[in-house]
Amino acid sequence: MTTKKRHTTQKAIADQVGIRPDFLSHIVRGRKPCPRELAPKLEAVTGIERTVWMWPEPDELRQKVHNFIYSEPE
Repeated sequence: MTTKKRHTTQKAIADQVGIRPDFLSHIVRGRKPCPRELAPKLEAVTGIERTVWMWPEPDELRQKVHNFIYSEPE
């Protein structure tokens, strides 16, 4: 069984919400907090709850973004 990529990247997600890819990477890695006004946009694009974007547990956000990128397209 092979894993099919959703055909998206962190860069594509960042472009869709209007931020730089490096800023999204910092949020995903926990280096910078997600701004309150950005969380709903990220939720709309990824389906990951805004509370997870704003207050993730260690590695929770990174895992959810990975799962979104590598999940089967719907």
